[in-house]
Amino acid sequence: MEWIAKKIMEEDEREAIEILKVWTHRSKREECTIDKVQELNEMMDNEVIIALKALEEPYILWKLGDKQLDIRVKLTTTDTRKMFYKKALIDLGCSSLCISQKFIQENHLKTHKLFLPITYYNADGSTNKNESITETIEMHMSIGDHEELI
Repeated sequence: MEWIAKKIMEEDEREAIEILKVWTHRSKREECTIDKVQELNEMMDNEVIIALKALEEPYILWKLGDKQLDIRVKLTTTDTRKMFYKKALIDLGCSSLCISQKFIQENHLKTHKLFLPITYYNADGSTNKNESITETIEMHMSIGDHEELI
């Protein structure tokens, strides 16, 4: 991955885009633009590695169908220890965790900006109509006696 980052920085923009397209997952190749190359070249080394990892695999938020389950969870912020008891959707086809931006805003929760926005995709490979993911938050989630940092 370090080699890819180095080549993107060394080559002219047209060649850098082609190198990035080879590295990037086929469902994300439309993101390989001059702007993306410039953005990567402005990042710190560790940030570029994280960004390249994100481009390597598809980012699927949900799958179509009825593979879901609603359960009650307790969420606790890591900074203020504020607690929320909420219903959580367990989607058996989902490849990641996500939280409602509306929930974040209504509860004035502190988020952290991502180095590189994440474009997310539907199960059919199409780009989701919503904006990219630009922020993250860490919370403790408890289900019964089980607790994890998410």
